Amino acid sequence: MSRAGVVLTGGGARGAYQVGVFKAISDQLPDLHYPFPIICGSSAGAINAVGLGCSGDIFRHSVERLEALWSGLETAHVYRSDYWGMAKRMGHFLKAFLGGEDNEIPASMLDNSPLRDFLSTAMDLKRLKYNIDHSDIRAVCVTACGYKSGQSVSFFQAEHGVEGWHLGQRVGIQTELNVDHLMASSAIPTIFPPVKIHREYFGDGVVRNMAPLSPAIHLGADRILVIGVSANRVCTMTRRPAIDFPKLPQIMEHLLNGAFIDVVENDIDKALLVNQLLNLIPERTLEENNINLRPIEMLVISPSEPIDEIAARHVSTLPKPVRQFLGQNKPNPEGGASMASYLLFEGPFLKDLVALGYRDAQAHARQIETFFAN
Repeated sequence: MSRAGVVLTGGGARGAYQVGVFKAISDQLPDLHYPFPIICGSSAGAINAVGLGCSGDIFRHSVERLEALWSGLETAHVYRSDYWGMAKRMGHFLKAFLGGEDNEIPASMLDNSPLRDFLSTAMDLKRLKYNIDHSDIRAVCVTACGYKSGQSVSFFQAEHGVEGWHLGQRVGIQTELNVDHLMASSAIPTIFPPVKIHREYFGDGVVRNMAPLSPAIHLGADRILVIGVSANRVCTMTRRPAIDFPKLPQIMEHLLNGAFIDVVENDIDKALLVNQLLNLIPERTLEENNINLRPIEMLVISPSEPIDEIAARHVSTLPKPVRQFLGQNKPNPEGGASMASYLLFEGPFLKDLVALGYRDAQAHARQIETFFAN
């Protein structure tokens, strides 16, 4: 039986874009019920994945609930953004750096404890178990990186009989998902603190995850909707002369973009190449040589506009301490908007991302109809 999966990539506040895509799909196909038996997410995508998994059976209503959650967000709901809260955590961060292994202090620049409170209230994880046991959801998967082992661990809650996997640095473990898994998967390296699950501390799911599509395939998906958070595939970057020496936020934004964006796009390219090769090989030849590969139908929807440019228009809505932290407190800063886009949990920016996701999905209306017709 054909199974649809959805892969939701990471990106902090950029995750609001995914909700816009879902909204357009639900408007185009209002009668959908649990359209994705397999739901996989990393970082902010993990929060959206579990949000879908623990909602009701009518997809349109689930999307409305997700949109309401994102639209009502403020930075203070995700991390401490006041001067005292930020200064205290920065002091701890510096003390941990100077003290080495002698200090049991979270290795992070920001305190995201408000996010735990928000998720504990917003996510009905008991409903997730009910939906898997009694509805058309096969599995919900949240990926995180183990800071001790270096493994990319996909924690998944699934129906009976779904097995895990162990392929080198990629591991799939069946468990009952909770808020710790969401906090760990969305713990942006150095920005938010790692979270201990069982015997190991975990951080953001995009770290060391060289095959973001893999969990969905392992869980049985043969057609996958991938919702990205970068416009790299459609927008040509222009090289401009540098004026100032690069600041820390500028350097960090490229590190984050490399983890959150580039890996996903590379995995999509590899999957498309494998599909082309498999289509050239007769099925009998594959069976005779015991090649256990199958083509994966993919629909990729990603931003048609650079999100960092949208973020630059909304940086002023960030609390002043955060703007100073990001180097965005002066007129016409050189760079840093991309870094801000990961931390800009403010209504106007998030609503613009939802609207962009909606428009981009509408532009794929024919492909969406074909995807769900199978």
